[in-house]
Amino acid sequence: MRSDDQHGPKPSLKPTAPSTLAVVALTGAALTSLLVARYYQQAPDLAWYNSLVVFALAALLAWMAWTTRKTLRPSRGRLRTASTGGERPPRSTGRLEGPEHALQIARFAVLAKAAAIAGAAFFGAYLGFTVWLSVQSSRLTAAADDLPPAVLGTVACAALTAAALWLEHACRIPPQDDDEDDEPTRP
Repeated sequence: MRSDDQHGPKPSLKPTAPSTLAVVALTGAALTSLLVARYYQQAPDLAWYNSLVVFALAALLAWMAWTTRKTLRPSRGRLRTASTGGERPPRSTGRLEGPEHALQIARFAVLAKAAAIAGAAFFGAYLGFTVWLSVQSSRLTAAADDLPPAVLGTVACAALTAAALWLEHACRIPPQDDDEDDEPTRP
């Protein structure tokens, strides 16, 4: 039995691959195009306020990304000002203080990954709907009426995906200075 604190694989959460988002979006677009072509008469009306909710979620994720990035990677100017003024630097110097902070960052990363994949799926669905509506809008007046909310939904889902990817990127933990100091130096 080993006594070196390595009991099994290390947990890891890899960044969302662009290919994953592309496959999810294309699948959503293809399925929606097929379903809308067959069942457009039974589809509920598209409402513009649905897109506002998605924009609000995108704004929330963007705010979370901004604050997380600010916490983990403080600007050099803030650190320089605090260290030259004779004061102690602020607590948010890019260090993880305690397991609660690390757990919060991990939860944000999982939320970001899920929101990116869901945003890509709904982006594809709205895109498939938008393409079908734009082709049919000259023939069907209902399609012409549904086109602006579909375009707005496509843009909202793209914004959600972008904000989720930004949050995911902001959750990357910078290397710690103490980690380099603890390693033994070779002569």
